[in-house]
Amino acid sequence: MTDQELEILLTERCKTFDLKKTAFDTLEQIFKDNSNDKDFLCGFERNKIKAIFDRFEYQIDRRHGGSIIRTRIGLYVESQNWLDNLEPVGYYELETNLNGEVVDDWFVIEKEKYLKDIGIVSHFQSMNEKLPIEYLRRNHIQYEFVSYISMVGTLFVSKQFEGAGRFIIRAYSNLETVDCAKFDKDYLKGAKKFLKMISSYLVTNNLVTDSLKNELTENKNCG
Repeated sequence: MTDQELEILLTERCKTFDLKKTAFDTLEQIFKDNSNDKDFLCGFERNKIKAIFDRFEYQIDRRHGGSIIRTRIGLYVESQNWLDNLEPVGYYELETNLNGEVVDDWFVIEKEKYLKDIGIVSHFQSMNEKLPIEYLRRNHIQYEFVSYISMVGTLFVSKQFEGAGRFIIRAYSNLETVDCAKFDKDYLKGAKKFLKMISSYLVTNNLVTDSLKNELTENKNCG
């Protein structure tokens, strides 16, 4: 049997069991069952996620468990920076035995929308590369500001957006108290850029209450 013949045989077996349709139908039911869970899609909107068939995968002679057929449906969002303008954000996989009987399945979102949009990790890394290590000592006047910056990032990553916004206000209030000349110029520039970026994202995406949104908007430093 040639490679092409084997591929045709295995593909036809998947078609016989209608595994692709079963996977898509099950995935759609998962979306419906969790439609009221705002955190289920990690910030992505259902109508922005494209479910696309990725592949069939045979796994035989496994160390644990019997042989299986794995049907994978990729979950994507539109992005001009990716091949075919589709960025992968997760997947659904259906496992069946070689007779087409369902063995297991799982749904995975691999990226948080808010973290993906803003690239917060890279901003943190860039900013902290310029952070003078002595600012981390409690007896230094810059310590409080650095702590506020850290809380903004931590709360944002934890999706505690209101808290992140409150600490943005505190950070700017601290700068009004402490002379900016007492900070390393490059670090302060990066920190201010970080605060403005997070503030703008919170306001633009309506992630905070109206009262806090007004505070962030009215604060000339936050815009």
